[in-house]
Order: sequence, then structure tokens, then C-alpha cells
Amino acid sequence: MTTTKRKISVSLDEDLVAALEASDEALSFQVNEAIRTEIDRRRRHEALGDLLARLSAEHGSLDSDDDEREIARYIRLLGGAA
Repeated sequence: MTTTKRKISVSLDEDLVAALEASDEALSFQVNEAIRTEIDRRRRHEALGDLLARLSAEHGSLDSDDDEREIARYIRLLGGAA
């Protein structure tokens, strides 16, 4: 995948930079991958929230312990931290 690059300046914590520099991969590549992964995680989380809102509107609220466990399971499956 070829994308247009835009040069920006960011400030990173020193320990993060040290960990990234210990890798054989270019710093820019690693930062791009980390940000892309985080944006994907946020999109999945938002999509799950939208799905739960639709299901709640159609079938009523989810409020039992079983519902909460199932929601937490789906969040974990989608890369969240429930």
C-alpha cells in the first residue's frame, strides 16, 4: 500500500523512543503502524458501541449479568480492554 507521507513533528516519551530504536525497523514505520493499529481499535470500539445502541433500541436495554459478560466478551474479541 503506497500512501502519501506528510512530515510532522511530534514529541514522544524518551522511554518509548528508546524501545522503538531498539528495533531493526525504521522509527517512522513503527510510529505509523502503532497509530494505524490504535485508529483501527477505536473504529472497532465505535462500531461495537453503535451495534449495542441499535440492539438496545430494537430489543430493550442490556442490563443482566449475562448481558454484561457477553458485552465484555465481544469487546475483548474486537481488541478492546474490557
